[in-house]
Amino acid sequence: MKSAMLRRLALGIALAGVVSIAAVSAENTGKALPTLLIKGEVVSLDTSDPSAELLTVKDRYGFETPILLTQETKISQGAASADATKLAAGTAVEVEYNFDVNTAKRHAVSVKLPTAVAVEATPPAPVSPPMEVPPAVVAPTPTPPPAPMTPAAASMPTSSAPAPTESAPAPSAPSAPSTPKAAPAKTQ
Repeated sequence: MKSAMLRRLALGIALAGVVSIAAVSAENTGKALPTLLIKGEVVSLDTSDPSAELLTVKDRYGFETPILLTQETKISQGAASADATKLAAGTAVEVEYNFDVNTAKRHAVSVKLPTAVAVEATPPAPVSPPMEVPPAVVAPTPTPPPAPMTPAAASMPTSSAPAPTESAPAPSAPSAPSTPKAAPAKTQ
């Protein structure tokens, strides 16, 4: 019986130590809140409260979420930092925030504006028109007319050897059409 009481006492002391350690760790972790993310567009920015501005963001489902912007909130656009004046209604934003269960308020950690807004704000660089290249004109090569037959060549008997043919040189430039010169007619 004495050993049973000692076991219960030891168990009670151990549980008391575990409970007190858990309570201390819960106090310490209560300050580190999980970071949540919302993407949407700005509905409004209320600056009437001097301690914190109230940013209302509408997500893709149509829910409006109020988030407090404090002095510690980092507002950025791309790699550059920005200020709250860029948070106009309809602007796309991505907000990382913490939700405090005790006060039921959302506190923004960072607000990111898309970089596309920054690109649209800068005027586009002028683009010079492409240089026009005239189309290449290919002149047709004139074909020489067939050589006229002489009566003497018509009356000659044909031989087994092929008759010599004259090849006319191709014109080098299509400047002017050339007229073939007729061979002087031989009379017999």
